[in-house]
Order: sequence, then structure tokens, then C-alpha cells
Amino acid sequence: TLILFLVLTFLGWINIYAAVYDDTHRSIFDLSQRYGKQLIWIGAAIMIALMILITDSNFYVFFAYVFYAIVVFSLIVVLIFGVTINGSRSWFLVGDFLLQPSEFAKFSTSLALAKYVSSYNFRISSRSSLLNVALILLLPVGLILLQPDTGSAIVFVVFVLVLYREGLSG
Repeated sequence: TLILFLVLTFLGWINIYAAVYDDTHRSIFDLSQRYGKQLIWIGAAIMIALMILITDSNFYVFFAYVFYAIVVFSLIVVLIFGVTINGSRSWFLVGDFLLQPSEFAKFSTSLALAKYVSSYNFRISSRSSLLNVALILLLPVGLILLQPDTGSAIVFVVFVLVLYREGLSG
């Protein structure tokens, strides 16, 4: 799977180079062009992935609710101080690049939901457990819909599949 991911990433990078090819910028490593900038992001993604893999899994379990709280706070702050792009106030301008907290919300919500569902007292048939799950899922979704960024909010529907796996009835 990892090799397939790297091959697809490499082919995507080559396609970006081919799509914007210009005789004045022949080097594929030209950092002033889109493909050069994409190479930086590919390298950063590989470094982040390696850091995530070498970090002990207990770290993520321990800080799951902390990550979730930070992301919910950032979703509130982006409503006030965010940059509007294409009618959606869902971006922070950080230096020369844009940061979208709703992307981190997917990760932190999955961590918080996994920690809650794996807790000792969780029962999918319990009304209080279902209310807590709904709160964990609907809080970031509601804040994302206020931006409005419906495309990012739709992704959270996939979490219902996890709950069906745990035994949620139709």
C-alpha cells in the first residue's frame, strides 16, 4: 500500500509538471513553479507520516481529547478571524499559505471518537453513549457548516459507518 501511494504521488507530481510545462522553466525541481512547491509538500507529508509512525500510539490516546478541544476552538476562531475564500470563511492566513482547521477536525474527531468508543463503559445501545457520540460528531460538523463548508462537513458522515460496525442499529 505504501509503495502504491508513493507511485501515485510521484505520477501526480509528474502530471502537474506536464500540465504547466514552460520552456523557460525546464527543471522539474524549480521551486518557483507549482510542481516545485508540490515537491516541498510531498516531502513534508512524508516527514509528517514518518513522525506519526514512530510516535507511540499511547500518545494519541492520551491527547485525543486535547487535540479535539484545540480543533474545536480553532473552528470557532476561524469563524471570527478567518479569511473568506469562495464564500467560505474557513481559512487562516499563516504567512504565505492558507490553513484550514476543518481538515484537522477530521483527524481529531476520529481520535476522540475512537477513544470514547473504546472506553470501558461505552455501550452502543445506551442512550447516554449515543448522545455523547452525537456530541463528539455534531460539534465540529455544526461549526464547519457555519463557515459554510458543506463539502468538508459531508466527510463526517463516514463516521456513522464506524458506529454501525460497533453495533448501531438502523
